[in-house]
Formats: sequence, structure tokens, C-alpha cells
Amino acid sequence: MMTSSIFSIMIGIGICDAISMVIAIYDKHIIEQLYGDECTPPVSLFIYRTFWILSALREDVIRCSQWLGILMALIRYLSLKFVTKPKFQRMSRIRYGFYATGISFALSSVLSILNFMRTKIVESGTWSPSEKCDMQIENGSTLIAYGLLESEVFLANNGFYFRIFTLANSISSRLLPCIVFPVVTILLIIEIHEAKKKVLTSSLTISAERTTSLVIFMAVTFFIASLPTGVFTFFSVMNTDIGFLYVIQTFH
Repeated sequence: MMTSSIFSIMIGIGICDAISMVIAIYDKHIIEQLYGDECTPPVSLFIYRTFWILSALREDVIRCSQWLGILMALIRYLSLKFVTKPKFQRMSRIRYGFYATGISFALSSVLSILNFMRTKIVESGTWSPSEKCDMQIENGSTLIAYGLLESEVFLANNGFYFRIFTLANSISSRLLPCIVFPVVTILLIIEIHEAKKKVLTSSLTISAERTTSLVIFMAVTFFIASLPTGVFTFFSVMNTDIGFLYVIQTFH
């Protein structure tokens, strides 16, 4: 496994998950300030902008990690299904996994950049501590509070572009992974049983089975963790004003 694309893809998944965890820890403190009580001062424009950029990056790496998990299971399935075809066996090389990781991150970044551009940071008012707050501001001045506002571009045509993007982002980030991952995993399990009937047990076969078992384990755990979110997103996309029904009615 150390020389296969599964290993390099797992490195990519590990990096994405590590970045997501670090950003989540950092964002937790900013969220506490954003949604604090009346005695909590608002964050500065720099902190707010940094928070929004990191949130977009976290969404990017989470989506990329999901796609890489699907790709890992798909590569394993294809390498077993077409074991005699060199074209598919090249997908098992370690450098292919690094290429796939880079391409997945680039494609995921496109959606994250669009999502970042979907809103802009504006001044939402001013803040000053109430009398019961045990704090003072220099010179008795007030602080500027910031908030997010939808971009004019996405709100054009009665928000049609916003709805289209939200629909595409929801499907690619939540719905499709929960559908495709189990399907590929089931195909992989079926192919394993077929391969066992054709190949005799050897050290190479045992190593391949361990790699496949790891892929299946990761697929099952991902499915269990992501299924509730996927189901919720499915019904939200179907029934809200950003869903399939709205888009179909708009075109008609």
C-alpha cells in the first residue's frame, strides 16, 4: 500500500482533515465573540475577514476530503475490476494519487471561492457597552459592528443565481457523496468476492485485501457520519425555495 495511489490519497485526506480541525479550533473563539452577550465587543474588520476566509477554506478541505474518499474507493474498485488492463493499473501508482488530490482541491476551491464571493462584509451598526458591563472603551467612543450581506451579483434576477449556486453547492458537497460513496463501496465488496474466486491466496493477495479492507472501513465510517447531513440536505434542496422545484418552475 505504501507505493499505491491509496497511500498518497490518504495523505491528502489526512492533510485536509488536519487543516479543518485547526481552523475549527480557531473559529470557535471568534464565534463566541460574534454571538456573545451585550457585554462582548464586536470583532474588528480584519478578524471578521480572516474568519470568513478560514471558514471558506475549511469548507474547501472538507469537501475535498469527501471527494478523495470516494476517489480512493473508486480507484480500488477499478484496479480490481480491470486487473489485466494496464490503463487502469496506472491509476494505482502513488503519483496518480497526488495528482488526484491536487485536482480535487482545485475543483473544490472553485466552489469555495464562489461561496466566498457570494457575500460581502458590511457595517451593520455600532456597539458600546451597556451600563451593567464592567468595561470601558478609550475616549468613550463606540465600536463598529460588522455583518454579512449577499452580493448584488448573486441577488440579480430575483436571486436566481444565488439559488442555482446554493443548489449546486449542496448537491456536490452533501448529497452526492452520501449517494456515490455507498454505491462504490457496494461495488467494491462485490468485486472482492469475485476476485477471491479467481486469485489464489498469496502474500500479494493478502496485502491487497488489507488495503481493500481499509478502504471499505473508511467508506462505511464516512457513510455513517455523513448520512444524516445528506438526508437533511436532500429534503431541504427538494422543498425549500432553493430547491429543484423552484428551479424547474423558474425555467418554465
